[in-house]
Amino acid sequence: MSSEQFSRLSLGETMVTTRAGAKKAAKASPQSLHTLPDLVPDHPLPSIESSSPVSPTPSLVISTTNLQYNVSAFDTDLRRRAKRGLEDNDIRIKYCAVSDDESSPDGTPTKYFYIDDDITVAMGGKLGSPRCTCGSNEQGLACKHIYWVGDQIISASTSPEQLYEQPLELSKDGSTIADVKPADVLEAKGLGIIASDLDWAFKEDDLPEDDEEMHDAITTMLSVFEPRDALPGEFKCPESPLTSERSKKYQEVTDLFTQYASRDPGLFLQMRKIIDPDFQGRVFFEKVEDRINQNFHALDEYIANGPVNASADAPHVDVLSCATKLKALVNAIDEFYQDRVDSGLETRDLAVRAAAALVTILDRVTDRNCNAYEDTQWGIEAPTSPVENNLFVALIGASATGEPPLVIDALASLPQEDVLRNHWETLQGIEQKLACPETPPEYTSAFRTVVFENRKRAASEVREGQSKRSMPS
Repeated sequence: MSSEQFSRLSLGETMVTTRAGAKKAAKASPQSLHTLPDLVPDHPLPSIESSSPVSPTPSLVISTTNLQYNVSAFDTDLRRRAKRGLEDNDIRIKYCAVSDDESSPDGTPTKYFYIDDDITVAMGGKLGSPRCTCGSNEQGLACKHIYWVGDQIISASTSPEQLYEQPLELSKDGSTIADVKPADVLEAKGLGIIASDLDWAFKEDDLPEDDEEMHDAITTMLSVFEPRDALPGEFKCPESPLTSERSKKYQEVTDLFTQYASRDPGLFLQMRKIIDPDFQGRVFFEKVEDRINQNFHALDEYIANGPVNASADAPHVDVLSCATKLKALVNAIDEFYQDRVDSGLETRDLAVRAAAALVTILDRVTDRNCNAYEDTQWGIEAPTSPVENNLFVALIGASATGEPPLVIDALASLPQEDVLRNHWETLQGIEQKLACPETPPEYTSAFRTVVFENRKRAASEVREGQSKRSMPS
């Protein structure tokens, strides 16, 4: 295509829309900054004299992206660099990132491309031309890495019908391709979108700061595939010696992956792109829902068969152990949600799922206000204490002893409009079941504060909003 056509590429159609945006742009590696050549203001590269002859006839290079380049104006050395970068090569990018660059003349940030062999290419911001840490860019001439990055960016911004009209001209410093600067393409379209188009790992958020944080993050991600369907907290702290051999082997794989990801952040970013936070959240609450059903089913099996006749393969879940498991589940839900809030991630869908799980637990517990072993025929004496035979008493009636009230604190931390709108009828039914002698007054008060006071407050805010909208301007 012609230079004029190429310069009219619709770069502004898709502006930066990444979730973090410029505010959350990742910082570039200090080491890479120090190893880059001195930064210079934006100006054309002066002509560079060379003893190597320039080809009088066109010399074409077809890149791996099927773009054609005319390098006949280059000397032998520069032509070789362009061919190495554009044709078949072993260049592989680990990840790319954006850094805040306050000293840039127009405030635009510098973009960094981290390549295998600890090589970094930088462009945009206060850089007049791309820079590379490979050592071949010291005299201002582009190296193969700069040409490779530029070709990738241009190919991601060029429609197929524009590719074959005529060869593109390259500048000697790699700053322009057919009068278009790859750095301008990045600024107009956004590095996050370009990276997505090229299937590159994009460092949008901060990376884990040390090996411990890296291990914690990877363990959370890989817990979605844990053989026992362990929740993240359980996978991080396996219950040895009860942990199965498969789970132990999976833990070893996780440790090995952490070692490699600590040395190559791009590997971590690629995995986070696959096992993204939304997927982690869906899997977590699928496990929670299954765990709720499993616990109540196991309790019913225990009540029906007793401790002696229960199947050897079935978990022995009596009232006390069921209460312990449900409390742990409530804590796991609360911790998972709060971790996402602290990480600055989108939590609306998680809040809806968390509210559903918490309300379900409370609803099913309030259905169990009875002596679970009253009609059993085990042949042995069943526990007689209400704390041991009544799940309601074990979890709610015993809350007066100083333990936090079941579900209430976790429920209170969620956006109340979602809790009330989706579960109002169930919450009203729970209130009726709490109206019994076994419910401590403190628990009833805490429940009503969370549910009914928040409902009044939400209704008041709605009325105020409607009143403001109806006021004349």
